[in-house]
Amino acid sequence: MKLGIMDIGTNSIHLVLVELRKDATIQVIDRAKEVTRLGDTSFQEGYLSEAALHRGLAAIRRFKKLAEIHGVTRIKAVATSAVREAVNGGDFIETIGKETGIKVDVITGEEEARLIYLAVKHSIPLGKKPSLIVDIGGGSVEAMVADEAGLKDAWSLKLGTLRLRGEFIDHDPPSRKEMQKMSALIREALAPVVKKCRSLGVETVIGTSGTIINLAAMANWLDQSSPIEIQNNFRIRTRYLQELHDLLTRSERKDRLKIKGIDPTRVDIIIPGSAVIQELVEGIGCGEVVLCDEAIREGVVYDFLERNRSKIELEEQIPDIRLRSVLQLARKCDFEEDHAQQVCRLALAFYDQTKALHELGPEEREILRYAALLHDIGYHINYKRHHRHTYYLIKNGDLNGFEEREIEMIANIARYHCKSSPKKSHENWRRLSGDDKRIVKICSGILRLADGLDRSHFGVIHQALCRPNGKHLTIEVTPASDPELELWAANKKKDLLEEVFGKKIFFQVRAGKAAARNALKLVSPAKSEPSKKSAEGGRHV
Repeated sequence: MKLGIMDIGTNSIHLVLVELRKDATIQVIDRAKEVTRLGDTSFQEGYLSEAALHRGLAAIRRFKKLAEIHGVTRIKAVATSAVREAVNGGDFIETIGKETGIKVDVITGEEEARLIYLAVKHSIPLGKKPSLIVDIGGGSVEAMVADEAGLKDAWSLKLGTLRLRGEFIDHDPPSRKEMQKMSALIREALAPVVKKCRSLGVETVIGTSGTIINLAAMANWLDQSSPIEIQNNFRIRTRYLQELHDLLTRSERKDRLKIKGIDPTRVDIIIPGSAVIQELVEGIGCGEVVLCDEAIREGVVYDFLERNRSKIELEEQIPDIRLRSVLQLARKCDFEEDHAQQVCRLALAFYDQTKALHELGPEEREILRYAALLHDIGYHINYKRHHRHTYYLIKNGDLNGFEEREIEMIANIARYHCKSSPKKSHENWRRLSGDDKRIVKICSGILRLADGLDRSHFGVIHQALCRPNGKHLTIEVTPASDPELELWAANKKKDLLEEVFGKKIFFQVRAGKAAARNALKLVSPAKSEPSKKSAEGGRHV
């Protein structure tokens, strides 16, 4: 099997094409990279610019063609902080899906850290003593403490090079005041990482990705007057990183371009990256940095292998024949189990909290449960029109323990979890009785709202509470991280439930345990622009 991994990052978009062998090893077929600067202004303005969107989409089209030339049958795409935090990030990934057929997963910072760790543990020998793994991206810095036994702790910090440059640097070279302010913020943000490393006796720092590797390449010219021949497991002494940092901060752009080893595409963002490394190595007190030439995209490959290697014995774990049959079909179709379970959890919560509105019972609740678990299995056939493929797969999936009517209802509820609403012209809709049509409409409305609130597929919404009030239905959500994508999607998918209940739906956000710094910002559903703060200190969307 040939697999393509696309990493839609804040500064660059990367593609790696691999062949997955039967012995669970991988062979890299090709690599490609384009600097698209998606996050060039997004962290200050809140939006991905039109120019950035154009650059990004053009690069993705080219990468898809390259994958097709190599005979790649499946592409897994992930997007990180620039897309995750932008108000129009959801529009961007929707456009990618429509124009290229590529489904993009917008991953959380915590998931970035986990995937980077997977890449490092397959590339660098981790010992019994913990090491600090650091990845400096354009929008965020991922830091992980790990040893040979596994991942101990992880942080995703908003200290990316593009973000810091936009927030602090207005002069070239940066003024002393600009550097002091930036370093102070970096030091404060890194304090928990440094504290943890000191308590565990961390002495080794492992650096991944372009910024750190490029800093090491420049520092090695200062040390050895030569390029780095083999990057992986290369060690650079921190005294030369310090010497390089001093040189960079007093050099104008034209002079930085003359430094041996510099990547010209990083000349404008290399100083913030250097500042992050300096604060880390000084805080920990380490003497060298070890390089790793694999990062998040390779981590996605290793994760894919691990997830598909183990087979679960469903009959022992799940005695319920109906549930077991549903999960067997779902897993046969390679469904995303975490996403399906999260959507199911939210859908059942909404169902239970709105009993007074829909007046349905436990039998209909069970039907909704199975539809939620199966709603995305159509992706197994194709991204486009996957909701129709889902209907077909459920109808023809040989589900055990169900009556024909129940299967028809499950298939229809899942069929309408996307934008399309039931129509008289739909043959599958005409086959339902009047009472069943009402049940399907209610459950589909609930399902599509729950699906919208897990648009990133990473369980961002920790809790959701429905509060009917006259002509309105307020849904209070508590996020575990940036909820912008979920709110964008839920607002686009609430129409059917509004029609069924005859109530306008509004969202109120409560800051969760890991809410972003801008969690109190208010966003209007119509234009997705800042609005007035609510008296309750939340956010209405």
